[in-house]
Amino acid sequence: MKLSIKSIQRQFFETCQNKFLKTTFWTLLTQVLFMAMQFVYFIIIAKALTAQDYGLFIGIASLASLLISFASWGSGDVLVKYVSRKRELFPEYWGNALLTTSVVSTIVITLCLIIAKQFLPSSTSTLSICLILFADIFCLSLFNVAGAALTAVDKLYKVAGSDIIYICNKLVAAGLFFLGGWGSDFITWAWLYSASITCTAIISNLVVAQSMGMPKFRPRLILKHFKEGFHFSLSYSSDKINNDIDKTMLASSAPLAAGVYAAGSRFLFVAFTPLKVLFQNAYMRFFKHGETGIKGSFGLAKRLLPVVLVYGCLTTAGFVFGAPLLPSLLGESYADTVTVLHWLAPYVLIVGLQSIAADSLTGAGFQSWRSAMNVGAALLNVGLNFWLIPRYSWMGAVWATLASDGLKLIVLWFAVFSLLFKTSNKSATV
Repeated sequence: MKLSIKSIQRQFFETCQNKFLKTTFWTLLTQVLFMAMQFVYFIIIAKALTAQDYGLFIGIASLASLLISFASWGSGDVLVKYVSRKRELFPEYWGNALLTTSVVSTIVITLCLIIAKQFLPSSTSTLSICLILFADIFCLSLFNVAGAALTAVDKLYKVAGSDIIYICNKLVAAGLFFLGGWGSDFITWAWLYSASITCTAIISNLVVAQSMGMPKFRPRLILKHFKEGFHFSLSYSSDKINNDIDKTMLASSAPLAAGVYAAGSRFLFVAFTPLKVLFQNAYMRFFKHGETGIKGSFGLAKRLLPVVLVYGCLTTAGFVFGAPLLPSLLGESYADTVTVLHWLAPYVLIVGLQSIAADSLTGAGFQSWRSAMNVGAALLNVGLNFWLIPRYSWMGAVWATLASDGLKLIVLWFAVFSLLFKTSNKSATV
């Protein structure tokens, strides 16, 4: 009995000393803090800007978010992939990421500016649009590259710290605007917002330079990894469409239904945060394990699978039994959100299992397969939403989400097991 207790104590101590678990726990805490600060930031800006100016700001930022996936052309993920396997490649792959982002983001900003001028009110200042696009595309992409650089060398605690610096700078900008007596001067807010994100990008990349040294620029790497970077960008972009197109379509046809559905989606997003942190911290390790092929990356996936299954089942039960409490929290106008969450209760489990299979493919060098499946799911989701939302409102969006994500889950795991079967057959033949 004593040996059993000592064994449990030793195992608990070893678990607490595990670097991956400690980093995951620290990142999760910073994410909770980040979301709390993000909420405060939202309240300040909503009070400081008029409803019209706030809508204008969100419109420009949303346009940027649709195309930011292409601003770095996947160079951050290319950096993580190759540096996680061979750290001495860091200076040139970081330099490649900075160079690629600088070139491509300039093109993306120009494209977004042309689109914005067509759809935004003619009275909107071109300078204010440029400032926000510069912040949300160029500077934010450089910030993401710094995060990828730190992830590649397994300094994830610094990534978490950079996130806090990011939201702190935004809070400072919002506080200055709110307290500075500028009223609702939109151009002033654009300057402050742009300055805050610019400072964040500079600080985060200085942290990388201080930790790992200066970058080396090798323009040839842009062409060498052009196709691979495109697959990463396409995958993120299609995921963005798959996640947000239903809310956009509902908002254009039925604002009340959009509010009900978006409220439910927000709870799902918050519930997925622990798994999101887990996969962010494991991302670099999938590349390291995947250097030997799908068997290696799937070996890591099998270790994460029990965590995802247990957490996914717990959140499913939580939404089933906890959803009826929402009207008392949000108000009776959100009564239908209960039904939304009952239908989408297994969503966290579905997306968690998707992520394991998808990262197994990416880590083993099959990013193009993952991109193709993401694009297919996004196209299916868009098609189903066009068909179902006019007929069934938010319920149509729910069915479209379950159908597209359910099929994506099946196809991803089918691809993983097909590759494993093929590898096993080759080994047996040899």
